[in-house]
Amino acid sequence: MSARDGLPDPLRHAIDQTIAAERFEGWQPTDEHVDAIVRLLCDEVPFGEYLATYRARYPSAPPSPQREHRQIFRRNRPYLIPGTTVLRNNFGVESQTVLSDLEFVASAGRMAAWHRMLAEGDIGVDGVNVRAIHQHLFADVYSWAGNYRVTELRRGDSVFAWQSTLGRLMALLEETARALATTGSGLETPGLAYRLARLYADYNHIHPFREGNGRAGTLLLHTVAALCGRRLDLTAVSRDEWYAASRDSMPFRRDGQPNHRPFLPLFTGALS
Repeated sequence: MSARDGLPDPLRHAIDQTIAAERFEGWQPTDEHVDAIVRLLCDEVPFGEYLATYRARYPSAPPSPQREHRQIFRRNRPYLIPGTTVLRNNFGVESQTVLSDLEFVASAGRMAAWHRMLAEGDIGVDGVNVRAIHQHLFADVYSWAGNYRVTELRRGDSVFAWQSTLGRLMALLEETARALATTGSGLETPGLAYRLARLYADYNHIHPFREGNGRAGTLLLHTVAALCGRRLDLTAVSRDEWYAASRDSMPFRRDGQPNHRPFLPLFTGALS
């Protein structure tokens, strides 16, 4: 029996949705990871102790191989440790493996806490703030958490919105999200799924942060859905399905319009 099985439904949902979002990014949590999040949500340990337990496992993390230096592009250097492809981080580690592990642990703990606040009614419409969500998730990891990226960004064939347009586009997106959170309680499942799909397709195209866009985006969706009086359950969505929808929603041009349709079946099935 898992430690989360005996939890009240809202806390179990918080952990399940946290794990689902982190798995989209490649995390494969162990039972130990899950038990630690349970203890954190049940206030058996403070967050500082929770994170310190994992940080202590890497007292002297080895640096990343210097050969990665030639893969660096000038436009990305503001975020990278010199001579590596590893992001500058508050832990001071230069190993991508170590950073990924600590980032997953830290953001999972913070995400579960946000879900608990949602369940307890402690987050209102003012919580529909993507920069605040990102800072909540990643302030332990990155000094620039909550700040929009200062470089252009692409992933494979996907080219995200121009850096110079981020402020304007995100202001419009948050205005739309707050309006939905305020007025969406009367929407039937297909209507709300449609609005959430439009919202996330736009957000995915903007990709406002250097790292952590997916996790901040899913937490935005959960926040809006909760304020509409609904619950979003992403546990049945696979990583392949999520990435396929994200890829297929992207416009052909950087300044084109994203396509929300790939997300529609995912959100329709996830809403209750």
